[in-house]
Amino acid sequence: MPRAHQLIVCVLVPRFPLRVALRGPLPDRPVALGPEPGGQPVIGEVNAAAAAFGVQAGMRVGEAIARCPKLELATADPGAVADAADALVRRLESLGAAVEPVEPGTALFAGDGLVRLHGGTRRLLETVSKALPGGGRVAAAAGRFTARVAAGRARPGRPVMISEAGTPEFLSRLPVDRLGLAPVAADEMVALGVRTAGELAALPLPAVADRFGAGGIAAWRLARGEDEAHICPRTPPEPLRESIGFPEPIGDEVTLSQAVAVLVERLLGNPRRGTRPVRSLALTARLGDGGSWRRPIALRDATSEPRRLRDALTPKLVELPGAVERISLELTELGHSGGDQQQLLRPQEEVRRERAAEAARQVRAGMGEGHLLRVVEVAPWSRIPEGRSLLVPFEG
Repeated sequence: MPRAHQLIVCVLVPRFPLRVALRGPLPDRPVALGPEPGGQPVIGEVNAAAAAFGVQAGMRVGEAIARCPKLELATADPGAVADAADALVRRLESLGAAVEPVEPGTALFAGDGLVRLHGGTRRLLETVSKALPGGGRVAAAAGRFTARVAAGRARPGRPVMISEAGTPEFLSRLPVDRLGLAPVAADEMVALGVRTAGELAALPLPAVADRFGAGGIAAWRLARGEDEAHICPRTPPEPLRESIGFPEPIGDEVTLSQAVAVLVERLLGNPRRGTRPVRSLALTARLGDGGSWRRPIALRDATSEPRRLRDALTPKLVELPGAVERISLELTELGHSGGDQQQLLRPQEEVRRERAAEAARQVRAGMGEGHLLRVVEVAPWSRIPEGRSLLVPFEG
């Protein structure tokens, strides 16, 4: 079981991108987040009224409107979502929390050191709840997985606290497909009659390990409340952002390229950057017809050369879906001011590991989590060839 002092607090704002796009509470009429400018013609988050008609996130716009003719589409605003998510994390950090942002509208932090500061666990959760935007929920539990599940069941203004002893019972009715299993493994468990976390936790571990390997072991432990995952808080970034507004919407690529060059020079000259090189940036544009456009850019090597930064940013301007009212550039990650100290002779294994780690970082930055996997031998004794090895996310 998790250690008793490991109290994890989860903050959740459901349908966060849709709330930001609507700039207010969710209405009672069917509403969905429209496609991102220049992206695929699929809808984003939907409210409860739209979900009642069978409309789901990721559905094509034509199919969604066919199911719900009165469906309203809110203009997607990824730039505003990123700003609102950062503002939410900063509000939590102002309470003294070291926050791990999970996704826009969801964050975790360890509450052990804050309980005495705020006068108890209940008062801490009430303070956090008051700092959240409309619809925000908060829960605490002995483990990040249980805390996230509890936050999903909480209600606005009514924090939920799950004790360590009550965790197995709280999770007992959770469907097995919520335990991080691969879809094939979850379907197989359901076919075998194991539908809930409680039913999985009642099984002997050796039988689960032999049939489902490492994924089954991890799910079995989660079902019993044995969550060993820790919080990885972020280092609050320095606000290094510059913007240029235009008197009227601009769609000329040459003008936008010149604007980007000016933004690069401003940021490189910012005294808060010092001599640290740039590792990643984010280019954001406010569109003339409403909404925004945002593209993160991860550099192969950290650099402070204006030409290399311009070369990385300029190709992204072709992806702009329309004329621009304002364009912004933000330095999202900086390297060390001393640079990478090179040795005269380095072991080949060390060089290969470093290159592999950098390649993995670039793949995750460009494609997102879940696209890089590795093979792990979990049950070499298994009679089933497919059960001897397992594909798991690469975390090296």
